[in-house]
Parts: sequence; structure tokens; C-alpha cells
Amino acid sequence: MGAVTAALLAPDRVELTEFDRPSAGPGDMLLEIISVGICGSDKHMYLGHANLEFPVVAGHELVGRVVAMGDDVATASSVVGGPVAIDDRVAITPSTLGCGRCWHCQHVPHKPALCPNRMVYGFTPASREPHLFGGFAQLMFVGPKSNIFRIPDDLSTPRAVLTEPAAVATRAVERAMGTGVPHVGEGLGIGKRVAVLGAGPIGLLAVVALRHAGAGMIIVTDASAPRLALARRMGADVTLNLSEMDDDARLAAARDATDGVGPDVVIEAAGVPAAFEEALAMVRRGGRLVEVGHYFDSGAIQLKPHTVCQKEVDILGVWAYPPIQFETALSLLQRTAAPIDELLSTPLPLAELEEGLRLTGREETVKVVINPGA
Repeated sequence: MGAVTAALLAPDRVELTEFDRPSAGPGDMLLEIISVGICGSDKHMYLGHANLEFPVVAGHELVGRVVAMGDDVATASSVVGGPVAIDDRVAITPSTLGCGRCWHCQHVPHKPALCPNRMVYGFTPASREPHLFGGFAQLMFVGPKSNIFRIPDDLSTPRAVLTEPAAVATRAVERAMGTGVPHVGEGLGIGKRVAVLGAGPIGLLAVVALRHAGAGMIIVTDASAPRLALARRMGADVTLNLSEMDDDARLAAARDATDGVGPDVVIEAAGVPAAFEEALAMVRRGGRLVEVGHYFDSGAIQLKPHTVCQKEVDILGVWAYPPIQFETALSLLQRTAAPIDELLSTPLPLAELEEGLRLTGREETVKVVINPGA
């Protein structure tokens, strides 16, 4: 019996494609995909914005049920959250463990996503055997050197499908932290004022994480009134609508809400080049700017280096996260009182992935979910 996938055969072309069901070797695992979210990167791949080798079985925001596993999984991979057994639900980080030999692994091991030799689930060509390297499928193959997280029994599958984007969001929040020195004005700490530009999945989950972490004031900007209303339900204090306010008015409103100086931290999660320019203008002097929105190249802006110097601002980039960030994300999803289930769409079946990709990024949807078993 084979496994059906919704494979990207080329830009703008998705087809249900069946591959042989692989066996699980000593360090391997097979997952039945229960639910998988559509990431903005999946849509970029679909639109041809990524340098990919097609075909690809995309999908990396997944919850899977273990249906087969070898005896050596616990030693061949990193397993967090307790021993994993058949029928357990798990989440898998997209990136495998680093090679341990390249310059980046040796010199910056705390940033394993910089390893150029790692394999990435949801982006690896399906031409490679055993083909099933992504979540838009009935089955997914998980090989050695993977990062496997057992999902707590008391965490629902709909919430657990947000693990990967919550890892991105919490990483962006943690990048702004200045351990031990927030009381002297450095970085994010309890009571600090933060602006989040963009009320998409990452921006909204960053709001949840900021409120959970004790931020004093959270300002959110977006062009969508429904998304800004959702941001308030997630914990935002002030929302600024791009479609109703010009640039100067938004900057003035942000300063008015922060003693006339601007937010201590600005997180750019819109993925629009102009938003980075606004983030730099909005952050207070001596503040921090965290750039998380531009995983794909969406263009450029004119930047005055003088502004960076004059404001003495720290600019911090986010390129994925260390694998253990999934533990942080799962903890947040378990403990937050925010109504994060509102971020999720009604699940679609695998055959409607193309419709899900079309809906992704639209005002009426935040996180489109595919249930391959439906």
C-alpha cells in the first residue's frame, strides 16, 4: 500500500501523487500525518519564489502519529518529552541536527540552523528516496538526526499544530531579551513596551508570547481591522491600522503611547520591506529591532546607516531557531490563556491543498490547516 501526497510538481502545480510506503530502518520513524499548517513559506514555494528542486512534498508545521519506528530512534535522533512509542503524537523540527563538522557547527553550535549540511523536512526534493519528506501527505518518513518532540497528552492537536510557528514567534521574542540588564534599559524585560508590525500568524503568536513573558504594553500594526481585533484578543493593548493612518500618524501614536520616545522593542513580522523601515523609525533610541518577517527575499529599501548609529539601536535577525525552541513553544501553547484556537481555519482535506494555499495570507484566514486523513 502506498502513501498519497499533495506534491508540488512545479510552481503553481499541485497534484495528488502516490509513493510507495517505506519501511522503517533501525533509526527511522514513520508518521501518519494528523494535521499540518500551511506556512507562508509554503505559499512562496508554490508561487515559485524559492530556489527548489521539484517535485517537493512541502509542509513542516505538523502533528504526526507514530505508526512505525526502529529500535534505535532514541539514539539516532534527539527525542524530547519522554520516550516515544507507537501511537504517540509528535512534532518534528524542519531542520535535522547539524553535521557537527562544518565551520558554523564548530564555532556557533547554538545556532544549528546555520549548518549548510542539514536536511530540511518540507523542502527536500521528493526525487530522493524514500520521497516522503514533508507533511502534506498521509505518511512522512523521519530519518536519523531528527529532532522529535513528544506532544503532551493534555495539549490538543489543533493547538499542537501551531508548535512550529510558535517556535518562530518565541525565538523572535527571546532575541530581544537582554539577560540581566533590562532594568537599565537594555532589551526586553517585564513591563517593557513592544511594537509588533504585522498581525499574521507569527506576529499574533509573538503577541501571545510577549503577554505570557510579562510585557507591559504591546502595540500592533496591520492593515486589516479583523486581524487587529484578533490581536487585541491575543493580548495587544494598542492597535494601529495602516489603512486608516499614514506613516507619520502611526509613528506619532506609537510615541504617544510610550512617553514620547517609542517602543523599547519593535518586532517586524509583516515580511514587507517598508515595514522594516517603519520599525527602524519607530523603535526608541537605544532600543532593539528584531527582524523575523523576511525568510524569503521580498525586496529592498533605502536605509540610512546614520539612523542606526544616531539611535544606537540593536538590530537582530531571526533565521529559524535552535531545536529546543519547540519545548518553549509547546509550553506556551499548553499554558497561555489566549484564545489561540481562533487563529486556525476549518481544516481542509489533502486534495484541497491548492485552495488552502490560495487562502493563505488573505484577511479572513490566519492559519490554514490541512488534515490529510480527512
